[in-house]
Amino acid sequence: MKIIFIRHGEAEIFADDDFERKLTIAGKQKLEATFEEFAEDLEDKESYVIYSSPLRRAKETAEILSRHLEKDYEVKNFLAGGRIEDIIKTLEREKNYIFVSHEPFISNWIYQLTGEVKIVSRGSIHKVEVK
Repeated sequence: MKIIFIRHGEAEIFADDDFERKLTIAGKQKLEATFEEFAEDLEDKESYVIYSSPLRRAKETAEILSRHLEKDYEVKNFLAGGRIEDIIKTLEREKNYIFVSHEPFISNWIYQLTGEVKIVSRGSIHKVEVK
């Protein structure tokens, strides 16, 4: 099983409610370009399921991604801070997944799965093979 971790794009700095921070115009533009190339290069697109954190900036990122991959996405609360061991137990082994989430969760999950320390910048894409 493969998991592709994507950090949401550049978001507003300030908002009354952190859950409602939305992507900036520049953030959306960068994601459009990144996801266009990503969609062209992604092999076996049909095997991937897209999950997004419930936070607005992640859902907006997932909307852009889903348009480029021509796939729907599902909102999963565990992407706003679940334990990777618990998350993996809920996944189907024959599928591959794209998780749109946040920092520090993504870098912690990658480290727990691979032992690698990764810098996870906004809009970045990280592929992990889960055995």
